[in-house]
Amino acid sequence: MTTGGDDGGEAQVVGIHSRRSGFQLDMGAVARSRITSARQRLGMTPAEFAEVLGPMLGWEVSAGVVERWETSAVPPGDALIAAGVVSRAAPVRADSSNDDDLMHQLLGTRFADVEAVFATRSEFITQVPLRDLFEGAKSIDAVGLSLNLICQQYPDDELRDLIEAGARVRCAFLAPWQTAMQRREEEEGYAPGQLSTLTEMNVQILSQRVHQRLAPEHQDRLEIRTYNNTIRFNVMIVDRTVGVIQPYMPTQRGIESPTLLVRSRKAGAGLFSIFERTFEWTWERAGASA
Repeated sequence: MTTGGDDGGEAQVVGIHSRRSGFQLDMGAVARSRITSARQRLGMTPAEFAEVLGPMLGWEVSAGVVERWETSAVPPGDALIAAGVVSRAAPVRADSSNDDDLMHQLLGTRFADVEAVFATRSEFITQVPLRDLFEGAKSIDAVGLSLNLICQQYPDDELRDLIEAGARVRCAFLAPWQTAMQRREEEEGYAPGQLSTLTEMNVQILSQRVHQRLAPEHQDRLEIRTYNNTIRFNVMIVDRTVGVIQPYMPTQRGIESPTLLVRSRKAGAGLFSIFERTFEWTWERAGASA
């Protein structure tokens, strides 16, 4: 920078880096303040914060350690990173924290509950086996067109076993031979009746090969309905926590459509709750299948 002196003499060039400043930033204090800020943002005591950080760091963190990180000791780099991650995953409860939960919350915040995206349903099936998705499930809710994932991709006997073990299953099909189905057949380029025939067959599979073969005391756990509304999404929700979502697009068959895997967060709203409401809205307006 060029300056002129009071005496009108030649200007001097002064470099801002040419002299050592008398001020030196205390990096230890900055690191300690980041730990404190992260803990206070979550509204946690040092003991609660320690319980959250421990699983992420891979070693037991005590309340005393957190207090020292905030007052005297310099927190290590991995602790600073972990504190930054959990502060963005709020709200977090110390009594149910683990690194998977925290990462799900963090990703859920950033991506609105979307855990994975697949270009087609066939890619989804390859990477997310239905046996893994349904294992131990207590509820399966599905609304769509023919519901091939359940009726064609998952064995009848395994679905019966799941229901007899306590699962409740609700399936809503697009009504065969009615106006909404006819419009969809036109969009996908099928001859009249082709999708209706497939859907009617899938309804019969669930009714005859699953429902009728259940023990009488378990039959009310499988409900089958049909609806005649314009179809927009295929929604399958497992245990009210995981959803498989597909849009219905012009000219695209279901197996060719993009597929989203969404997971409900413990707090806050995202896409999962929207699609859960979509299922419930359709289910309430559907009629019992004959």
